[in-house]
Amino acid sequence: MNGASHLIGGVTAAMLLGIHSPAQLAVVAVASLLPDIDRSNSLLGRWIPVLPAALEQGVGKRTITHSLLFGVGIWLLLGLLHTSWQWSFLIGYGSHLVLDVFTGRIALLWPLPYRFGIPLFGIPPIFIESLSLAGWGAWMVLGGYHHFHIML
Repeated sequence: MNGASHLIGGVTAAMLLGIHSPAQLAVVAVASLLPDIDRSNSLLGRWIPVLPAALEQGVGKRTITHSLLFGVGIWLLLGLLHTSWQWSFLIGYGSHLVLDVFTGRIALLWPLPYRFGIPLFGIPPIFIESLSLAGWGAWMVLGGYHHFHIML
């Protein structure tokens, strides 16, 4: 999936779970993009000069940054900095992993070599991504934007 789809997925999950604070939504947004830091051309990877290329060439795509170990590590670090951001991180990071499981295979248990993926009846990932973007657009047109009034 691309960054826009992951961002929409994370923010939508957060809104449905009652996250409305701008600071917490910012954490969700970054967390929903963070696993793709292993790709130089990802939304977040374009802003960090060396790390994405090193991860992509070293451990590979959808490995360490898509693992439960990485997620728990970042979650624990956030607990030291700002505990109210842990829930927001979990929502953003978790939504990314769930979306990637349905559109490919990820190394959830890295460093173990197993990869997990749940193909949706042979539906191509691009169709799932397009459907999610269309669903977001329909939700907004039908009044979903009202959920954002708390932020204003």
